[in-house]
Amino acid sequence: MFIKEVAASLYPWDLHDEGADHCIDTLAEHANVNSVYLVGIMHKEKRPLRELYYPHNPKRKFYTPEDSCVYYRLDQADFANTPLKPIYSTVDFLKDTDWLDVLIESARSRKKKVGVEISHTIFDASIAKRDFPYLLQRKIDGSLLSLLCPNHEHVREYIRGLFHSSVKQHDVDFIQSCLILFAEGGKMGWNNHAVADEKELHVLLSTVDAGCFCGACRAKAMAMGYDWDRIVSDLQQLSQIRNGVELSDALGKKLLEQSNLSATALLLQVPSLYQWLEFRQKSITSLFKDIHQAVKSANPRVEFRYNTYLKYPELSGLDFAAIRDYIDSIRESDYSEMWGTTEQLAAKRQKILKIRSGIGYDKDVIAAIDVRPNVKGESNEDIIKRSVKLISNLGIDGLSLGHYDEATLSRLHAVKAGMEESEMLIY
Repeated sequence: MFIKEVAASLYPWDLHDEGADHCIDTLAEHANVNSVYLVGIMHKEKRPLRELYYPHNPKRKFYTPEDSCVYYRLDQADFANTPLKPIYSTVDFLKDTDWLDVLIESARSRKKKVGVEISHTIFDASIAKRDFPYLLQRKIDGSLLSLLCPNHEHVREYIRGLFHSSVKQHDVDFIQSCLILFAEGGKMGWNNHAVADEKELHVLLSTVDAGCFCGACRAKAMAMGYDWDRIVSDLQQLSQIRNGVELSDALGKKLLEQSNLSATALLLQVPSLYQWLEFRQKSITSLFKDIHQAVKSANPRVEFRYNTYLKYPELSGLDFAAIRDYIDSIRESDYSEMWGTTEQLAAKRQKILKIRSGIGYDKDVIAAIDVRPNVKGESNEDIIKRSVKLISNLGIDGLSLGHYDEATLSRLHAVKAGMEESEMLIY
């Protein structure tokens, strides 16, 4: 089969420590990479994520990024109508350098496609809690979450500014984001990438502990015609039963957990739950419309790619069919290779097919491949080749590696070998 690209992400510290030319040449040689992108706004997590130390970084053993800093230039005029302003790196070896331009220059000299990613979080959580708590998502009990609410106009304006300015200021082919949308409720940890084994009812119920129930959401929901106070009241009762808040809720909690009540039956019993999910979906669809317009107004040829990272993105308000007109491609960041078994690769297949059924065939689906050691710390190159072969039959339009900083050369080469064995060619 023919695909358009093999993409790979790079961090500013990768470019500093190893050099942009070296990174791109290594990826091209060992994994057929013809598309690179900078993670230009990175959430706070240790790198490498899974292993203790980098396998090939010559300057440092690990790195802990700042929270949601920007590593390239933006036009401050794009943020004139919001109190939220981009926060730039203060690290000596990273500040005062436009790392996106560094990558662009190297990629263009090698005739590679180049992009930028706005990662999970877009603003320092500690600063947001201190200075802008009214912009944060709230749970149904009123407690704050460390996420900006996309229904607040100041947040929406900041998001538009990030995308518009990133594209306007830089010669990129695509802008990608795995922006966390609404908090989805119960966390599944590593199992987020495993084959689904949860009861659908329990997955649905997890959303009542999610966000958002802030004033901006209330105002927007009421403007759309929803009875917000009724929705909140009904979901508070459901949350109280689910969490066994009172002794009198104990029986109700057991019935929810142990009966064969279906998710459909619960939605029929509590229509407010469906209305709340629908409201979240409409809110996120309008956000994608705003982002798409911001990107295209800056440069019509630039591709907007969303990097979906949840097993059930609908729990965060994302409906693929609803956003199909407002995206150019979807990256499915399933990393089932981490388990080292063919059986768990079924999760990747399920997610790719769900995306395709939603966005149709005129938009591209990019499948992620995990090139890091698995959760046991083993370098299993065979599972990468099997994964490439599996998805070669799913009509994908590209591959995307996750992630170079933690990849061994042998696992990168396994991507290339898997493509050869699967007769997967780049056109």
